[in-house]
Amino acid sequence: MTEPRHTDVAAKELNDINQLLQQHAKMLEKHPTDSLLRLSYEQFEYRKRQLLKELHLSLSLYFIGQVA
Repeated sequence: MTEPRHTDVAAKELNDINQLLQQHAKMLEKHPTDSLLRLSYEQFEYRKRQLLKELHLSLSLYFIGQVA
């Protein structure tokens, strides 16, 4: 298994994804039938879940390294 990226890098990308999700949500309110916009939103949601897992692993490894 490869090591996760540094915590700060994953957190920054997660922040960027959250901003994109907010923008997509606003656009979906204006264009609720836009299937490509919906698909894009779902892809960002999936990426967010992956980043949360990566961030969790990164933080776990960071804290284990601090204790050891």
